[in-house]
Amino acid sequence: MQGNAELLMNYMDGNKNRFIVPVYQRKYEWKTENCLQLYKDLCKLSTEKRPSHFFGSIVSNIVPNKGMIEYHIIDGQQRITTITLLLLAMHNLLNEKKLHSEDDVLQAQIYETYLIN
Repeated sequence: MQGNAELLMNYMDGNKNRFIVPVYQRKYEWKTENCLQLYKDLCKLSTEKRPSHFFGSIVSNIVPNKGMIEYHIIDGQQRITTITLLLLAMHNLLNEKKLHSEDDVLQAQIYETYLIN
């Protein structure tokens, strides 16, 4: 097994990547305190202008499938699911004009890069 350090958003980047949680993995079980800790860590990145933060490891098996890359998630599915839900919430809030960004294309970028396949 080979391990590589990679930025989470680089790992998740690209609409040709498909993340699959195998059926043998546990169901989504993160509680409010788990989500809150992730949120606080994300806020620290922004407020402290930190270039990176270790959120925990993600273990996946890469499986090519008809021009797409499938990442079968072995460990880290709770974190990836929560980040995806956060991106979806940001997209929806930007769409509803309840959240504002200086970047006019942020909503489309989130949708096209991280939410659709």
